[in-house]
Amino acid sequence: MLNISQQKFKNAIAYYRHSAEDKQENSIAIQRSHVERFAYEHNLEIIHEEADEGVSGLLANRPGFERLFIEWIENPVAPHFEYVLVYDVSRWGRFQDQDQAGHYVYLCRKHNKEVVYVSRGFPDISNQLFSSLEISIQRYMAAEYSRQLSEKVFHGCIKVSQQGYSAGGKAAYGMTRQLLDVNKKPIRILNAREHKQIANERVTFTPKNDETTEIVRKIFDLFVNERFSIIEIAEYFNQKGIFSANAKKWDTSKIIRLLTNEIYIGTRIYNKTWGKLKQKSVKNKRSEWIIVPNAFEATIDKEVFKKAQEKIYWLFPSNWRKGIHAIKKAKKNICNDILQWLTSKGASEFEANEIILELPIIFSIKLENITNVYWCFLISEKIRAYDNVLGISVLYDSKKIIEELFVFSTQNFTSTNFLILMENTPLYHKSKIETKNLEEVILNLLKQINESRRWFRKKYKFLENLI
Repeated sequence: MLNISQQKFKNAIAYYRHSAEDKQENSIAIQRSHVERFAYEHNLEIIHEEADEGVSGLLANRPGFERLFIEWIENPVAPHFEYVLVYDVSRWGRFQDQDQAGHYVYLCRKHNKEVVYVSRGFPDISNQLFSSLEISIQRYMAAEYSRQLSEKVFHGCIKVSQQGYSAGGKAAYGMTRQLLDVNKKPIRILNAREHKQIANERVTFTPKNDETTEIVRKIFDLFVNERFSIIEIAEYFNQKGIFSANAKKWDTSKIIRLLTNEIYIGTRIYNKTWGKLKQKSVKNKRSEWIIVPNAFEATIDKEVFKKAQEKIYWLFPSNWRKGIHAIKKAKKNICNDILQWLTSKGASEFEANEIILELPIIFSIKLENITNVYWCFLISEKIRAYDNVLGISVLYDSKKIIEELFVFSTQNFTSTNFLILMENTPLYHKSKIETKNLEEVILNLLKQINESRRWFRKKYKFLENLI
């Protein structure tokens, strides 16, 4: 009788977890039913419950799990209890590091609390080796399920993003999320943290068309048309008591991020960072981004946005000053290659050097900022007289100095003789050439010089047979 009485009054705390991807049979109500039946059959009294609804099995963002340890297991003044009842191993957590799951079980034992998975029952004391092995296998299966699910979700997000739709995340300042039906027609605007309910529905972005959207347009107008500096724009709104997205004052970094965000010209960008299964987020190379132009309605005119990028480029002189040495080295390399080629065609070294000086070749350092990759190419009035020019992309922080080659029409340059080239734009793809075509490009450049400069034709007659 004494032993039965002691068992009857043993206290326990129950923990439940149900994530969004879990099936209905894992709902908290069903877990509670199993746990309560187990407690009744084993003379346990559940004195408290903690639950996490709609969260993953990883540790991050599980407030119920955190309270379980802080307020009960590790709290010396908490009411006495001996067991933590959990439906199964996966409800405890789908930790990618299986030792992490064991660590939290160890913390419970350290405080004289035993974790019991009610679907398995109490551990078999007579065969602890088998019992431990079985739990380890179940932990591995729980972690593997989470990993495979993460892969499926990621590839699904990639596919959705390639179609130009949102695969998650908040809308940018001045934008909002719009729900589309199965025929991709607008249904309504989604509230914050609201999600679509039907699998075939899609979510896109659209201008919010409220005061925040007007602020975005005003920022571009002040910067491009009114010639305000970045600091002056921040001060302009702060003095008027107009705050940024997080209800804090504007600063230069927020203004720059807004001015360089391609979402405002209707471009959908996904996979800028990588951080699956709550791992530390790392930045991906731009080549790994999913970029879909014209995915939704633009807030800012593309020409206005382009002018803003051109102006921003010159705000960071340190970026292109770093490349002065690299450009000199790139010039030396390309000129040596052309020199050897010309001398092999019959030119003297002196003649080859003179010809190289006439060639319309320009250089630019590759610049990467928050959302874009840029080049800024400059031409002289002398070069503008030609139809085409060879542009060379230079890297200042790599052993490979010359990275990409372009052929531009001089008509692409502004009246002030410069061209801002953005990666993965139509002009970028149209202008880019392969290294194997460089000889053909040089021949065409020589041909246009030969046709436009009479003295050149007379002085270098040997080129007539070459071109």
